Amino acid sequence: AGAVAPLTALFVTMLALTNYCLRHVDVSFYQILRSLVIPFNIAIGFAVFGHLPSANASLCCVVVMVGFLLGSVSELNFSQEGFIFGVLSSVTVALYSVSVKKVLPVVAGDTWRLMHYTTMLGLLMLAPAIFFTGEWSGAVASGKLSSPWFWLAMSMTAVVGFLINIAYFALIKFGSPLSTHVTGCTKSALQTVLSILIFGNRVSFMNCVGIGLTLVGSALFSLERYLERQRTEYS
Repeated sequence: AGAVAPLTALFVTMLALTNYCLRHVDVSFYQILRSLVIPFNIAIGFAVFGHLPSANASLCCVVVMVGFLLGSVSELNFSQEGFIFGVLSSVTVALYSVSVKKVLPVVAGDTWRLMHYTTMLGLLMLAPAIFFTGEWSGAVASGKLSSPWFWLAMSMTAVVGFLINIAYFALIKFGSPLSTHVTGCTKSALQTVLSILIFGNRVSFMNCVGIGLTLVGSALFSLERYLERQRTEYS
C-alpha cells in the first residue's frame, strides 16, 4: 500500500485541479486545455521510461491534438485562474497515467488489486477535505442526504466511476499511457457524434472538421502501433 500512496495522492490532486479548473472556465475551454495531456505525456514518458513514440505515431498524435482543439472550439470564456488550473490538471493527468504504468509491477500487474488500494487510500485522503471545504455542511443543509434518489444517483455514479477506472488501468496495462489518452480524445469525439445523432445538438463546420481529424488521427495512431508490433515480432 505504501508504494500506491503517492499514486493515490496524485489522483486526488488531479481531481481537485480539474474541479477548480471547471469552476473558472466552460467545458469547451477545459477540453482544449485537456489536449495538452498528449505532449505532457510524451515528455514525462520519455523522462521516466526513456522512450519516445515513432515519428509516424507522433504525427498521428499531432493530428489528434489539432482535431481535438478544433472540435472543442466554441465561444470561449478565458480565465487566467482556469487556464493555470487546467494546465496543472493536464500535467497531473499525464503524471498519473505514467505513474500507473510504473506502479502496476508492484501489484504484479493486477488492476483489481491496484483499484482496491487506490479506492481505499483515496477515501482516507478525501474524507477530511469534505469537512475542510464546507461541502459536508452544505450537503446537510440541502436536505438531500435523506433522499433515496440522491443515494441511488451517488451509488450509480460510484459504480460507473469504478468500472471506468478499471478500464483505464487495463488500457495502460496492455497498452501505454499515450495510447490511453489518444483513446480518450476519440471517446470525446464519439460522444459529440452521438449527441448530434441522438439529441440533435448543433455543431459548427469547424467542430465537424475537428471531430473528423480526431477520429482519423486515432485510427492512424492505432494502425501505426499495430504495424510497430508486427515489425518488432518479425525482426
